[in-house]
Amino acid sequence: MLKLFKYLKPYWKQLVLISFVLIAQVVTNLLVPNLLSDMIRSIDPNAGNSAIIKILEKGGIALLAVLFVVGCQILTSYLSSKIGMGFGRDLRNVVFKKTQRVALNEFYSISTASLINRTTNDINQVQMLVMMSFRTMLNAPIILIGGCIMAFSLDTTLPFVIIGLIPVLFLLFIFVGKYIVPLFKVMQTNVDSLTTVTRENLTGVRVIRAFNTEADEDKRFKAVNEKVANVNTKANVIMGVGMPSVDLLFAIAAILLLYFGAVQGTDVANLTALTQYSSRIMMACLMVVMIFIQVPRASASAKRINEILDLPETILSNEKVKTYKTGKYQGKLEFNNVTFSFPGAENPTLKNLSFKVEPNQTLAIIGGTGSGKSTVINLIPRFYDVTKGEIMLDGVDLRDYNPTDLRKHVALASQTVELFGGTIRENLKYANENVSDEEMIAAAKLACAHEFIMEKPEGYDYLIQKGAGNLSGGQKQRLNIARALLKKPCVYIFDDSFSALDFKTDAQIRKNIKENVKDATIIIVAQRVNTIQNADKIIVLNDGEAVGVGTHEELLKNCPEYVEIVDSQTKHNKVKKEGK
Repeated sequence: MLKLFKYLKPYWKQLVLISFVLIAQVVTNLLVPNLLSDMIRSIDPNAGNSAIIKILEKGGIALLAVLFVVGCQILTSYLSSKIGMGFGRDLRNVVFKKTQRVALNEFYSISTASLINRTTNDINQVQMLVMMSFRTMLNAPIILIGGCIMAFSLDTTLPFVIIGLIPVLFLLFIFVGKYIVPLFKVMQTNVDSLTTVTRENLTGVRVIRAFNTEADEDKRFKAVNEKVANVNTKANVIMGVGMPSVDLLFAIAAILLLYFGAVQGTDVANLTALTQYSSRIMMACLMVVMIFIQVPRASASAKRINEILDLPETILSNEKVKTYKTGKYQGKLEFNNVTFSFPGAENPTLKNLSFKVEPNQTLAIIGGTGSGKSTVINLIPRFYDVTKGEIMLDGVDLRDYNPTDLRKHVALASQTVELFGGTIRENLKYANENVSDEEMIAAAKLACAHEFIMEKPEGYDYLIQKGAGNLSGGQKQRLNIARALLKKPCVYIFDDSFSALDFKTDAQIRKNIKENVKDATIIIVAQRVNTIQNADKIIVLNDGEAVGVGTHEELLKNCPEYVEIVDSQTKHNKVKKEGK
């Protein structure tokens, strides 16, 4: 957990200020009981007006001291909140940026639901400890020690009554902590499970309704929700038992002080001050114990946060970063004996893959499910780095490029369309916020999206719902393609992004791209032969290996796997036509 405290460095000025304020607050707070006892001693029924003036004088000083303490508490709360909230904000930014930098295999090593909880709930726990530390951890020990010293300055025997109850208080909370600390760890895991189930149900609502499994999902959610409720209830019951016990100890301390004070004839002024000091000492003990209860919970959260921050960043910028005199990427792409294995996998996903594609050429990749098509695509923008071999862009190894700069020159239209909540205009400009409306309309026309956009009441300002539930699959894919075209890179990747389109629209978009996209390399991954048969070069993948490379006609002659794919789709289309 101490590793996270380095993010408090920007707030060192506030930390120094809050330390001085806390010291001033505690010292003044410890003087208040003495001021009250002095006020009581000044009470003399026979002194007349002079006694009243003395009482008002002593009482005024005590009131000013109390007001000063209140002012310090307000300032302390403000500063601790500012430090704590700023610390939480900065830590969330660091965690979020970290998740953006790590490779996908490292990103997926932690579930999405757990990442959400670690970025929100876990950071909140650490943030709360930071705030509690400045409000209580600094002043509690001073109050505890200072209160005992001030109490002994008034009486040499009665303070032992208070000190004798302190071990009882600590034993009580050791007993409570023994049962409640393990519950905090279970609580975090249960919250992760609840978030996972909730997320799956919200994102998969159409599938759930289609298969009529609402009742089953209700049971699953209820079971996880019940676990969260039970653990929280148990923890709160234990805490609920502890707090009345503390109140009882406070009452016992007051009764014992009054009893033994009366027995030994302690004057009322000293007895009042001792009672005040006893409450402060017991409260300081309570604050210390509460911090010790919060520490294990925050430690568990800090461990989960550090698991994210400690993820290795394998996709790093090499010191050798390629620069061009012209400042322009050409798009010449070359795979040289590329082998790739996912961490922990027994067999490589890609094996000795080699091919070359020049600018102004279209490369198509086809193969069965699990053949490695998507892996090839993910290697080009450096979502992963190769295990063996090398991938060259314009004659330079991709690992020698800055990933951020490289990805500016690669446009990816993936099969799974990710559209964000906002207008169509905002989603299209996500690729390049500086494009003009004319360029945006031109890209939409190339992707055959302009017509359906203009049918919307607001046109390009039509609001897309979260998850794009108000658009069809084909509409989402066309917007996806248009967004990629607006990026204007040197390498375009269309990863099965024509699958939801009819044959006519598919052919029209590919024709538009071929006629209008110049000086760029185009890579198309597809399942349909019709989509790729006009490509300059086609790679047939099977179990991670290239079993055929060539044009459509060449592969029909010398690649049995490609012929099998063509035959299966031809027969399927023939059966469909005969069925009509």
